[in-house]
Amino acid sequence: MSGDRPILSLGTATFAVEEYRAFCEEFTIDTIPLSQVYNHDDVKAAVSRAVANRAEHGKPPYTAFIRFFGTGMYSPYDQDMLESLTEAGCRYFGGAGAGYDEVRTEWMTSQGAYYCNTPTAITVSTANGALMLLLNITRTSYQGEDYSRTGKWRGPLGDPQNTIPMGYDLEDRTLGIIGLGDIGKALAVRAQACGMKIIYYSRRRVPEDQEHGAKYVSFDELLATSDAISVNCPLTPETRHLLGPAEFAKMKTGVYLVNTARGAIINEEALVEALKSGKVAAAGLDVFENEPEIHPGLFDPSLAYRLSLQPHTTGRTVAAFTKGEMQIMKSVREYMRGERPEYAVNNPI
Repeated sequence: MSGDRPILSLGTATFAVEEYRAFCEEFTIDTIPLSQVYNHDDVKAAVSRAVANRAEHGKPPYTAFIRFFGTGMYSPYDQDMLESLTEAGCRYFGGAGAGYDEVRTEWMTSQGAYYCNTPTAITVSTANGALMLLLNITRTSYQGEDYSRTGKWRGPLGDPQNTIPMGYDLEDRTLGIIGLGDIGKALAVRAQACGMKIIYYSRRRVPEDQEHGAKYVSFDELLATSDAISVNCPLTPETRHLLGPAEFAKMKTGVYLVNTARGAIINEEALVEALKSGKVAAAGLDVFENEPEIHPGLFDPSLAYRLSLQPHTTGRTVAAFTKGEMQIMKSVREYMRGERPEYAVNNPI
């Protein structure tokens, strides 16, 4: 019975509301309200209290732990936070979002526990967001809006330093995608609609029928031949600072750069220098190495109109979050039926 297999939830569904109401009738769910926790230690304490409360009242221990959107700030989701659950027998963890670098999946695997993400929920929204950033920086849209709002129009005649530069068309230009996963593939289709040629680099080449016309190249070739580069790979120990001083040196002078994956994939200090030198013409960033803090060099007034900065929001749409909440529930149901969830990212021991 569902009452014998309770679930502990951090937060609750706020988009797929009717579906979650039915889910709550199907399973026994205890909720930790986000209004009651402010950091990692608060969540750890709340989880421990919930586990202890069930034990004290002779209730079955939690079978699963899920967390909804808006809980990334409490990371890392690690042994320190969640060990009270695994010690009581919990063998399932699930969370909203495609990335899971903030989740210690190795530890969960060692405990015989699954971790499931929501891998395709934000594919469309993030790919659209990446294209938005690329268009922003190639058409200097931020400067145009700023000038329009402040009455400058296109800037003073005869002063090239203070006039809006001509835009850069994407047609017939080459976009290099680092990481041709779901989001990278969706971006490739959208960029091709703008007339771009697509090349990509991934750890492994994807099957040809999934390349959508993109050409697989070496990492060095991508750096050397791309007119614009989009970062779409996950953050791992191998990809941390994947783009640093040596990699920027290999790029075309005047390259455009977009990052909607994880901030730490780019060495931000090196990016600031590449922007100042003109190696990078402009950058569109939705993610940052130490977010919510942003590298102070990116606020240099001389770079103001060569940067489009977003607060990790390109994937945040109603449709994306609704789909993500649905995927959280889907994976739990599969696990409760004794199946390996489709969205499991690990293979528990």
